[in-house]
Amino acid sequence: MSLAQKLDAWVRDNRERILAMIADLVRIRTENLPPGGNEKPGQEYLASWASSFVPPRDLDLFEVDDIPGIREHPLFFPTIDGKQKIYQDRPVLVARLPGSGGGRSLAFSGHMDVMPTYGKTWEVFPDPYSGRIKDGRMYGRGTLDMKAGTAAGFWALRCLRELGVPLKGDVYAESVVDEENGGGNGTIAARLRNPDIDFAILSEPSGLAVGIESIGGSDWKASVSEAGPGGIGPDAELPNPIYKLARVALALEKYDRRLAGMRVPDTYDPGMRIRLLTYQLASGGSGYAESGAVPTSGHLFFWQETYAYWSEREARADLSEFVRRELAAYPALPGGEVRLETVIRFLEGHRTDRRHPALGSIRKAYGELGLEHREQGIPFATDAFAFRKCSRTEVAIIGPRGSNPHGVDEYVEVDSVLDLVRVMVLTALDFCA
Repeated sequence: MSLAQKLDAWVRDNRERILAMIADLVRIRTENLPPGGNEKPGQEYLASWASSFVPPRDLDLFEVDDIPGIREHPLFFPTIDGKQKIYQDRPVLVARLPGSGGGRSLAFSGHMDVMPTYGKTWEVFPDPYSGRIKDGRMYGRGTLDMKAGTAAGFWALRCLRELGVPLKGDVYAESVVDEENGGGNGTIAARLRNPDIDFAILSEPSGLAVGIESIGGSDWKASVSEAGPGGIGPDAELPNPIYKLARVALALEKYDRRLAGMRVPDTYDPGMRIRLLTYQLASGGSGYAESGAVPTSGHLFFWQETYAYWSEREARADLSEFVRRELAAYPALPGGEVRLETVIRFLEGHRTDRRHPALGSIRKAYGELGLEHREQGIPFATDAFAFRKCSRTEVAIIGPRGSNPHGVDEYVEVDSVLDLVRVMVLTALDFCA
């Protein structure tokens, strides 16, 4: 029996166990809840599961603040919307399959935190944490983003151990915390903990495409705080933040259209476009009962996307200058100025070095499996940028197929998860041999 046949037989034999384990993880609620998060129960479950085939010396469960000097690292971002992030009881998990020495190393990287369900009603299965399967799709918050992809890395590690093929290089599987809501500090901690890994597969949902580029971006807040007294009446000047924020919203609408004209990198379809998405405009309360006076402050939240070739400095300057010019075109209004600031870290785009030998191993794996191989840009922001900025690790994004991440009826296609395990195993067998 060939190695490829042994791998296929192993995946078939373990199919139900793989899916049951992912469903268990989905049922464990590991929401990212700024400024903290609830990843610990999921990490402890995964660590307990991995301990059946990874000895204690190769199983590392640590907290972000266990990394010496991490809060002084230039990439560490300590706040979200001005609140200090909390990392106590939010461990990172890394499992290692040691090689014999002298070979290249590989990591399978994913995150445990998921977005909340915000009390929305789900349709296919009422329980948003069910992990149940219908028509080849597993439903539940975090199935696609990204518990299935994270679990695939750990199953690939188990498969490599059980197949018993000797490797020279070390292979790692890791589950980090605080990726959602523009986090990334868990990834930074993992990179600083093991800075010399040669390559990583980041299993964000790519539809099994090989993501060699990702976009960047950040959440912004436009705010106005007026010096006027607020209230009502004809005897006082009442500058109104709502008027300024409405004009900011119109400027952002124009900026979104402007982004459609940006140069599209060659890894993307020519029809690709980045966006500016306005999420919220708030001032003077949220209902009629609160609306009896002119407010004195307000804010607007929005998301700005960038391509990898745009630096944070360039993106900030371009947006700020555009909004300033647009507001200058309106008649002057009394009161305070509009303040623009990011509320999360700036997530830089990432472009993979296409000369890296790991991409050759990945191409070979796809060929052996008869899978369509596509190297392309991924149209969303990830923490891929942190890999090379904190370590010598290059990274590509390969994750399963599915739909509705962060939304109602999020699901992952189960067969694509099994294919992802196969890709990971064959890549390691070639790259780390």
